Amino acid sequence: STQSTGSEVSCRAEFISREPNTWPTKENFPQSQEFRSVLENGFKIRMFLARKITEMIAQGLNYPGFVNMFTEAEFTSFYLKKYKARESKDNSHIYRSDSGYSMKAEDGRDLSIPSHIDTTITLLTTYTNGGLQALYKNEWYDVPSVMGSMMMMSGSLIKDLSDGELPALRHRVIDIKTDRYSTPFFFNPSFHAHINRSNSGRETEVGKEFLKFGPWQVTQLHRDEPLLLHSTSLHCNNLAKLATTN
Repeated sequence: STQSTGSEVSCRAEFISREPNTWPTKENFPQSQEFRSVLENGFKIRMFLARKITEMIAQGLNYPGFVNMFTEAEFTSFYLKKYKARESKDNSHIYRSDSGYSMKAEDGRDLSIPSHIDTTITLLTTYTNGGLQALYKNEWYDVPSVMGSMMMMSGSLIKDLSDGELPALRHRVIDIKTDRYSTPFFFNPSFHAHINRSNSGRETEVGKEFLKFGPWQVTQLHRDEPLLLHSTSLHCNNLAKLATTN
């Protein structure tokens, strides 16, 4: 992303979404440059693929405004995730008690990630790591892990905007009781993209409370990223100071 000044953003959350990445240096570890190169290349590949997907969605649904929602896509994120094997007791404090998440499967197995639906467009690479399950007609199915492949999932907002034409996929991850790696990529609309109307012009579910994507996304991420986004993330205080100190 490109550096923004405080006057160019509306709140702390938008500033966070636009500030430059912080990369490790040779002082952190010798392979830091290779690490950065691999990740930047992986990000570019996924951005290219995600934009092609949005173009195909727009064409298939006769929804020309869909592509324009992702012009900046500054809330897009690329994660490197490592899941350690955990005991049941280790899961008890991961999510707040009122989150609604359960860390147990119906057969008693522990979950690494509880049942959930993503918000927008997800590109996921799991390499050869199993554990991912998808819900289809009220039954959980194992999703094959194929090295060199990438899977796409659409989320709740995409379903809403497409008038249900693109269903949202509910999924979860079984704890496979060994180290598990994955690299999820979340392609999100621009911070100020309007999400209150669907392709048909119907008021969306999120549109009953939110006009733009950014403020809605902050409320969604606050459940899972409380250290990054919190109750003051939509406030506008001291943005100029943030810009000059980062």
